[in-house]
Amino acid sequence: MGYFNIMILLSRYIFAGFGILFVVVAFSFMKPFINYSLGSRKEKNRLLSICLYFFHLAGLSIIMGKQTDEAIRMAIGMNGVIVLLLFIISFTILKLMRRQQELILWQLMFFIMDIGYLMLERLDHAIVMKQIAAYIVGAVIALIFPSIFSVIIKPQNKYIYLGLLGLTMFLPFVAGDTIYGATNWVSIGPISFQPSEIGKIALVLFLASTLSDGERRKQGYRGLLFPGIVTLLSLGCLVLQKDLGAVLLYYLTTLLMLLVATQSIFLPGLGVLAGAGGSVIAYFLFSHVRVRVEAWLNPWADINGTGYQVVQGLFAMGTWGWLGSGLTRGNPGKIPFAVSDYIFAAVCEEFGNLIGIVVLLCYLGIILLCLQVAFRYSHAFYRLVIVGIASLFCIQVFVIVGGVLKIIPLTGITTPFMSAGGTSIVVSMGMIGLITYFSYKARMNEVKEEKTREAR
Repeated sequence: MGYFNIMILLSRYIFAGFGILFVVVAFSFMKPFINYSLGSRKEKNRLLSICLYFFHLAGLSIIMGKQTDEAIRMAIGMNGVIVLLLFIISFTILKLMRRQQELILWQLMFFIMDIGYLMLERLDHAIVMKQIAAYIVGAVIALIFPSIFSVIIKPQNKYIYLGLLGLTMFLPFVAGDTIYGATNWVSIGPISFQPSEIGKIALVLFLASTLSDGERRKQGYRGLLFPGIVTLLSLGCLVLQKDLGAVLLYYLTTLLMLLVATQSIFLPGLGVLAGAGGSVIAYFLFSHVRVRVEAWLNPWADINGTGYQVVQGLFAMGTWGWLGSGLTRGNPGKIPFAVSDYIFAAVCEEFGNLIGIVVLLCYLGIILLCLQVAFRYSHAFYRLVIVGIASLFCIQVFVIVGGVLKIIPLTGITTPFMSAGGTSIVVSMGMIGLITYFSYKARMNEVKEEKTREAR
């Protein structure tokens, strides 16, 4: 076992090296934001896939090697094979669907997902099967459903999006389960899901359809009254459900979409001021908000009570430095909610802060690729949908990682692609599927336009 521990210590350098190589190659796809090239697209895609597969197999080998129970070891190995096959089959289907140029989006997503999977397998093997089921469902939805739903992803279908948004907002009041003080889960038989995760996509589609409506834009600020009322009602429902993380996500996404649609800082600026006022009101209305703010300001005042989670997360990220303790050699289980809210801290503890930075750069890469696709659309509706999805990823990562790093008070939302949570995984992968579809359609439109010009 001593030799195996030495191998784990050496693996820290290998994980860090492959992680850095992965993001360096991945960012060569980010033109016009990044301007360097490292070879052909095919060669770079192959190298990125090799990095992903190696990272997965190396991490899986370590977790299996540290497991003393033979039955659990075999189960972990089977899970790892299923996840690896999911990567390979997804890439193959994308190539068959002529989505080769969109492979980079999926490679970034799968790299983040794989780090999350390895950490979940390390922390709580019992929840991994549900997580893998969510991976599979998410992949199917991301690969197939955007093409099928393209008939309803149109600007004139605003009332369909409004109906879906209304359903997701009111469903928890009828059949909701209260978990950790928030009534934001719904159980139908053996299936539990979080309606607000679905609602955020409905909100983006609804806002994109109304903010791109030519007639409403002619009305100026009066044209914003309808989407403004719908957004406020949605936020009110979430406040009543005490799902304050979703409130923040919905609100900031709305402000960013409003900024892009109006190309004016005035209304979004007023929104920021109103949001600051709302935060003060929430502080006095909700006791758990006061607890989180106090834990953020001075977690050391009650290190064994309200500040325990924050302090344990800081210890985890600060103890082992850039390379971490080595997979399976740390104590991430001491962090409360390490599989959900604090999975980023758990990753930094064992994989190292360098891999934590790699994860953040992968999120940045996904956001830049979304904006890259948005630039290729002249139609306001499609551009706003893509910007809305990019905003959701950006805000969600900032809110949860910012809370873990003690930049802002912690708000309990998932870390996209990493945290345990089936609804979040499925919806996040579905958003990647939408971006993949929009990117492919933009390329096809460009080809048609080129052929038309040549015919002339």
